[in-house]
Amino acid sequence: MKIPSNIIIHHSGVSWQKNSDQFIANNSYHQRLWKFRSSLGFYLGYNYEINKMGYVRQARANGEATAACYQRSMNDGRAIHICLDGNFEIERPYPNEIYALRDLLKSLFGRYPIPKENIFFHRQFARTLCPGKNMDLAFIRSLV
Repeated sequence: MKIPSNIIIHHSGVSWQKNSDQFIANNSYHQRLWKFRSSLGFYLGYNYEINKMGYVRQARANGEATAACYQRSMNDGRAIHICLDGNFEIERPYPNEIYALRDLLKSLFGRYPIPKENIFFHRQFARTLCPGKNMDLAFIRSLV
């Protein structure tokens, strides 16, 4: 496993109105898509997923390979991938998600020498809108 030096933020792309806690559905979808099981026993391609109530679940160990962003080898363990449930092209993150993201980021920054400039959005590496127009990178970086 690698020592993480980056954080990449994602959204699930599925509105909370369709599924308010998407971890199980996303894990099953990623199992069918990649069949790539983590050391923690999950198939989810992200290290963490945060639901709209602010509940954080870890699916992959920090530094473990992911299936979240293969562009520029950002799935090789050097990035921690955090997914927030919701489609932030059409809705905003719930306050509890943001509080949980803040606390998770502070915890990760306390463990690893990651500069806040190394927090990225998925769209910076791939042809995607992820994590949506209603997420602001400067704001996310200010949480640390």
